[in-house]
Amino acid sequence: MNGLDSRNVIINNMKNYSKMSHLTALEKERGKPIPQSLDQINKRSMRAFREQAWYGKHFLSEYLGINNYERKRMLEVGPAEAGLLHYFQSLGAECTGIELSPLRFSHSQLLDKDSNIKLEKGDICDPSSYRNIISDHFDVIIIRDVIEHIDNKLMALNNMYQLLSPKGRLFISFPPRYCPFAGHQQTVNNGLCKIPYLHLLPNPIYKSYLRLFGHPYSGIEYLIATKRTRISIKRMERLFQLSKFDVLKTGLFFSRPAYQFRYGIPTLRNPVGSLPGLREIFTNGALFVLTRQN
Repeated sequence: MNGLDSRNVIINNMKNYSKMSHLTALEKERGKPIPQSLDQINKRSMRAFREQAWYGKHFLSEYLGINNYERKRMLEVGPAEAGLLHYFQSLGAECTGIELSPLRFSHSQLLDKDSNIKLEKGDICDPSSYRNIISDHFDVIIIRDVIEHIDNKLMALNNMYQLLSPKGRLFISFPPRYCPFAGHQQTVNNGLCKIPYLHLLPNPIYKSYLRLFGHPYSGIEYLIATKRTRISIKRMERLFQLSKFDVLKTGLFFSRPAYQFRYGIPTLRNPVGSLPGLREIFTNGALFVLTRQN
C-alpha cells in the first residue's frame, strides 16, 4: 500500500466514527448535580484546579518555548476547571476555553468568574458549536490529556489547525495506548482496580473484574470508552502528518510532569523513548509542541 492509499484508509476509517461519539465519556457525569456555588465543588475538582495552575507555572510556560505571554491569544480545548488558563492570564495572555463537559464547565465558571477568561461550552469536533464564539486565530492552543477521549482525532486536529495562527503553537499531551494507565483505571476508588496495564485485558474480563470490586456501571462504561479511544504514539504522529502539522518538540516521559504535583515524584523522561515498542509501553505521558506546516 502506497502513502496516498494509506492516508485515504485512515481518513475513511475516521469518517466512520460519529463526530460526537466521544460524548459517551460523559456518561459518568449523568445525574450528578451542577454546583451553584464554590462550596459545592468537590475536593477532587478543587485539587484539579490547583494542579492545572501548578502545571502552567512549573512546567508548561517554559516548555512551550515562549518568552513573553503578554497579549498572546491562548485557547485551551477541554480546560476543565480552567486552572491552567487562570495562570496564563496572570502572565498577560488573552485566554479562551471551550469545554464539552457541563459539570467541568460549571466548575470553571465559578472558579474564574472574577477573571477575564472567556469560557464557553463547545465541542472541538463540531465547529458549529463554537463558530459564533470564536472568531480569531490563536497564538497558542492547548489540549492537555483530552485527545485520548476523542474518537475522531483527525477531525479534532484539523479543526485546531484552522484555529491556530500561521506561526502559532499547539501543545498536546496524552497517555499512550499501551502505557500502564492508558485506561484511566487509576481513577477507580478500589486499589485492586488500579493495577498497571489492567485495561489491556479483553473487555468481558475487564468489565467482570471491575464489577467484582463494586465499580458502578457508569464508571465501567467510561473506562471502556476510554479504552476504545486511546491511541499509540506512532499512530498519533501519523495523524500529525495527515493534519499538516510539524513537530517542534517531543517529550516522552516515564514520570510525567504532573506526577510531581500529585505524588511528589520528580519528572523523568523515558530512558528507552527512542526504541520502538518500548517507548509505547514505558511512556506514561507523551507531550508534543506542534506548528502548522509552511
